[in-house]
Amino acid sequence: MNKDAIVSELQDFPNEEVEKFSSYIIRLTLDKKRDGSLKNPWIQKRTEKQMSELYKRVKAEGLVFDGEHITLQSTGISYDYVAYKNKMYLVYPESIIDVQLVHEGDEINFEKENGKVSYSHKIKDPFKKEALLGGYCVIKNKRGEFLTTLNSDDIDKHRKVAKTDYIWKQWFNEMALKTVIKKAVKQHFADIYTSIDEMDNENYNLDNPLEIDLKFKQEIDEITTVEGLKEYYQKNKGKGKEFDKYVSIRKSQLQ
Repeated sequence: MNKDAIVSELQDFPNEEVEKFSSYIIRLTLDKKRDGSLKNPWIQKRTEKQMSELYKRVKAEGLVFDGEHITLQSTGISYDYVAYKNKMYLVYPESIIDVQLVHEGDEINFEKENGKVSYSHKIKDPFKKEALLGGYCVIKNKRGEFLTTLNSDDIDKHRKVAKTDYIWKQWFNEMALKTVIKKAVKQHFADIYTSIDEMDNENYNLDNPLEIDLKFKQEIDEITTVEGLKEYYQKNKGKGKEFDKYVSIRKSQLQ
């Protein structure tokens, strides 16, 4: 991957944004695991032109591909919950957005009267999180006031349809918050999130088995070669149809 070639492809776009994006792409190509192997071998198969087209897709939404809130996975472009909020602010700058997780022991109350949402959320201990109960998103702007809630089972289902689990494993709270706000805007603001939703959904596979144990999904997702997957399956076969189905899905991803 050649940085100058990416910059050349994007010469008509803001220099500072292009510099940030191209530096991020080069970091992806160079990052290594502790054993010295490449952390992102999939990017070696991509071209500078393909990377530039991804930048343009994000830019068309008015957002900046910064490598922080908008990142690249082997499966596609990923937007975090901050990026989802930023898109709302672009279209409705007066928006008030509150997206939070609720843990066991928290005291929470919601009311909606005549279209107005009011709520209170008393956090039991902000520094020691108990079991996750779910999350909520409140959005208020000139289109109205909207409340969306998801329980922990809903969040787990979203995690299980992710094509890979490593981001969930590393950044669970951030991914859970993203799941909640993504549900909220899909319900109430689908017209302005159509393209972002399509891009982000490239990271998900609705055919993934929802009954598979997350431990097995994590282990399978960490395998990066077909040979390694075959070896893992031979050691663990007999775990059931859901297990076998996910191994087959992962094999298709790796081929």
